[in-house]
Amino acid sequence: MSTLSRRDFLKGLGALALTALPACRRAQQYAIEPEGCPEWQLPGQATCFATAMPWPGGALPMLAVCHKGLPTMLQPNPHYEHIHRGLPAFAQATLTDLYSPGRPATATFNGKPYPERALQGAWRAWSTALREGRRTAFLFPAGYSPVRAAQVAELRQYPTASFYEYDPLTEPRSTTCPELDSLVDSTLGPALRYPTGYGTLSELTAALPQLDLLIIFTPADPAGLNPVFAAALQSTAAETVRFVPPGPASLDITAQLCRYTIPLTHFLEEWGADADAHGNLCLRQPVTHPLRPAVAESEALHSLLHREPLPLSERPAISPAREWLLRAVPQAEQLLRRGIAEQAAPAPQQLPRAEVHPLCHYLHPYFIDGRYAHNPWLQECWFPLTGTAGAAEVLLPGGTAPCTAVVNGHKLPACGQQQLQVTCLPLCPQTIGATKLSTTPNSPLPHRPAQSLPLHRTGTPPQHPTATTPQWALLIDLNRCNGCGACTLACRAENNIPTVGTADLANHRDLQWLRIDRYTTPQHSTLYLPTACRQCEQAPCEAVCPVHATVHTDEGLNAMVYPRCWGTRYCAAACPYDARHFNFRSYSDHAATPPNPQVSQRPRGVMEKCTYCIQRLNAARSSGTTPQTACQQACPHGAIQLVDLRTHAPATVITTFDAPNTTPRTLYLL
Repeated sequence: MSTLSRRDFLKGLGALALTALPACRRAQQYAIEPEGCPEWQLPGQATCFATAMPWPGGALPMLAVCHKGLPTMLQPNPHYEHIHRGLPAFAQATLTDLYSPGRPATATFNGKPYPERALQGAWRAWSTALREGRRTAFLFPAGYSPVRAAQVAELRQYPTASFYEYDPLTEPRSTTCPELDSLVDSTLGPALRYPTGYGTLSELTAALPQLDLLIIFTPADPAGLNPVFAAALQSTAAETVRFVPPGPASLDITAQLCRYTIPLTHFLEEWGADADAHGNLCLRQPVTHPLRPAVAESEALHSLLHREPLPLSERPAISPAREWLLRAVPQAEQLLRRGIAEQAAPAPQQLPRAEVHPLCHYLHPYFIDGRYAHNPWLQECWFPLTGTAGAAEVLLPGGTAPCTAVVNGHKLPACGQQQLQVTCLPLCPQTIGATKLSTTPNSPLPHRPAQSLPLHRTGTPPQHPTATTPQWALLIDLNRCNGCGACTLACRAENNIPTVGTADLANHRDLQWLRIDRYTTPQHSTLYLPTACRQCEQAPCEAVCPVHATVHTDEGLNAMVYPRCWGTRYCAAACPYDARHFNFRSYSDHAATPPNPQVSQRPRGVMEKCTYCIQRLNAARSSGTTPQTACQQACPHGAIQLVDLRTHAPATVITTFDAPNTTPRTLYLL
């Protein structure tokens, strides 16, 4: 007696669905209301706190969205939109560092765990040595902070103390090609220098042989990026202390060369204030207690000044850094509600570009100087300029086929760029001193090549002036999009999109609902296309689903009911836009951050795709506010707009990318 397997049953059910195609279409109404999905329930209000991320190119104000006391997403601060809108991809991805399992949790001495009691004794000894005239140097992050300035002013009473700052973002940048330069500058901000009066890394390198103690706070990796400083640090007789930023300490070359390491807090765990690029002061406040024993820079300096223990495992109810903030910033308690004190900081100086060198180094828009090379969200974010994902890329002069570049023993994907005249290396640890570049064929990482864009033609968008419910559409202005990737990170955080890992990423099993494809026009210009589900009015995926897991709403959306999905993948085969994704494993069990409770977590065997952030549409309907999708909110250039087709009819639409008889709701403007 034969048995019917699940696979054979689904095959037969799919064949039956295809034969009864006209009867399966329910384009404008539900057969059954969606059940069991948080997206379709009235969501509770999240708690949002105004805070800011310190950054050498100017602090980045933001809102930390918290559920059940833990931050789950970082969004732009709406009080700042008149000055700067959106939030860069790397800033959103720093949320994963807060929860990173590789984050250092204990102090070390010569690479081995160091008991806290012994560390507290050493810290008291260093505080005493500072008062006794021992030569002590501090290496700070670049940028202006009134709290740091106030603490340094007190430290200057000790004449043997010296102060330096370092970050590669504040050094002149080499000219590469217009596309890359524009993307780097718009994402990271221009190269700025604030009038702090601190010394440079080269001056610290020269002074290092005469020092007794060096304390390093900068989140950059100076030893990994500067071989001269690394050699001086390795040979010095001074006591060296590295405050290690959140992230894997094993990747930090400076930490490996220092005798002592102490975990540094995440910016979401500390008080502070930093200048932005426009003369404003951005305040930050902790939205959670430190998730692991760690110390903020201002707390360490306070302990040094007042001979107090470092607040590691035992912390006061209110951090002393809060008192420093209240003293340094007038009316700080009131300003923390908005997060911004306008025109309260010195204006920075913008640095000119440097000359092109035969071997040019550049800052990567996602991984920066390598400090975020470990970040799983950024690793699975497609870099549209090269069409790769998984690591920082080496850019080779035009015409070079994709390959793997071996730089000082590091294997990095390489991609040829037509406009480049020199080989460009990303500023990753241990590559700054590279003098030889060898290439091998077959890049180990997935690659999406640029596609040719045929001559476009304009079309008439769908219109619904007489509809009784909103008819949502998404307008994407291709003239404004520069491929920065902020929208893709916002989509991932908002919709609980898990990472899949290196192996599945190489097999093109990534789950990111929104990607950015690169197209070249006949005029040799480049267009970046944010690509996701087009929300077709005549959706082929709906006709072939045998269990009605993908349905059409009365608001014109192609919605998903995840509890119904059996994972037949007929919808993915029918979709002409490559917009649907399948969970090959239980990826959500290993999420990098706590989930957004307003959105489902999809299990293994379930299809998923963009839903225009249906949970936000439902929340706006209940509150009477104007909805925004996550990608729209994060876009720094205003390239994405959610509209109601009852009242908004775009004049010019690019229809080149439309499959016949689908009538998409996501429209491209040019």
